Amino acid sequence: MKKGIATVLLMMLVITTSHAQFRFGAKGGANLSTLDMTIQSVEVEIYKPRIGFHAGLMAEYMFSQHFGLQTELMFVNSGANFDGDKYKEGTGFADEVILEGYVNMNTFQMPLYLKTKFNLANNMKLYLMGGGFASYSPEANQHLKLSGAGESLKLKWSLFEHQVQIMGDEEDNVYAQHRFSSGVAVEGGIEINQFMVGVGFRQVLNNMSAVHFMGIGEPTVKMWTANLSVGYYF
Repeated sequence: MKKGIATVLLMMLVITTSHAQFRFGAKGGANLSTLDMTIQSVEVEIYKPRIGFHAGLMAEYMFSQHFGLQTELMFVNSGANFDGDKYKEGTGFADEVILEGYVNMNTFQMPLYLKTKFNLANNMKLYLMGGGFASYSPEANQHLKLSGAGESLKLKWSLFEHQVQIMGDEEDNVYAQHRFSSGVAVEGGIEINQFMVGVGFRQVLNNMSAVHFMGIGEPTVKMWTANLSVGYYF
């Protein structure tokens, strides 16, 4: 009995190994992202979606014809635009002042997916992936432009500093963020031989905010990113 079970397990291992396939490639494309901020369960609607880009490497290991793993190392440029009118509320800026701005973030992201494939036609497959990701941001900046009475002023400061210099004065950075984040990721698309095209979505789950308002509490900041990618397996 034990010999029979061992024989079956050995046959399954041999079959799985014989179908296993590893390959790696390059991937890139465009993305659309924005930030969501809430304070005491009230959404602060100052952010709008912003277009960015991503590029990097991917590696796939298929245990069988239909199931496997995929991981990536991506450089991602993302962020959010400001709604100028909503941003001015409660700041003391005059109505005639025009405010424009955006958050620009550069991050390195590493997702790990469970992957499944389905044959559609000759050399064409549908793939679906789901999993999680971790990211680290070496740089993230907030940009503001104030315009009015024929003059304009541009401001820029890091989102990783708790105290920033604005027009010669030191101010609390109420939009400070953490460098690390993590979340969930899904993607689906088509593979034709070595080429692929896919659409994905990533949602940060941890609170990205690194500030605390006395008497109000800590704001909650999270990000979502939708992306369109094309790639090639070598």
